[in-house]
Amino acid sequence: MRLLPLIVALLACFSLARADTPSVVFDDERYALSFEDQATLPDGEPGDGIAEFTLAGESVDNWSKLFAFHAYPEMGDDPVAAVETLGKIVKENNKDANYAIITNDESGEAMIDFLTWAPESDVMEFNVFKYARSADGRGLIAMQFAQHVKLGELDVDGMRALRVRAVDAMAATDMAQAQAYFANKRSTSASKAPEEREPALARAGRDD
Repeated sequence: MRLLPLIVALLACFSLARADTPSVVFDDERYALSFEDQATLPDGEPGDGIAEFTLAGESVDNWSKLFAFHAYPEMGDDPVAAVETLGKIVKENNKDANYAIITNDESGEAMIDFLTWAPESDVMEFNVFKYARSADGRGLIAMQFAQHVKLGELDVDGMRALRVRAVDAMAATDMAQAQAYFANKRSTSASKAPEEREPALARAGRDD
């Protein structure tokens, strides 16, 4: 009889842990937050940030599919320029790789998709990025979907179908969740700043 309350408590803790872990749904699959990091600029404001989400049972070190949020507060405010720059970087790293750019004049968003691979590797990586201006006017926010594809796993028609499905899914995915994620990070950073300054001010007062 004592086991029942314990099991109920454990299930409650497990459910709470899952509820507390941010997640995103992309193309009908759920990805849970596996890694996050954000730099700090010299003025104390948040710098470039990243949040990476993986499928159940996978990690950022071993994944088949990955979804990510990116923040680029110092990149400027032109999504089209951002995807054009990324396309050039892709070609610089792999001259045989190709990319496609899609722009949305109404929303101001821009997308790029590409397939690339490392020399001597038997795994290719398909990527789709979507860029938008940050809601607070500080640079750009981006979302990324990536999928590993082993050589021979998909034929030409299969790769074409993967691209169409991923690009359509990214086009339909609202940037609001990525915007909210980094807005919350900025809010948390701002709330901590006064607490971090208080000890220094107190020491200055005692020195006087």
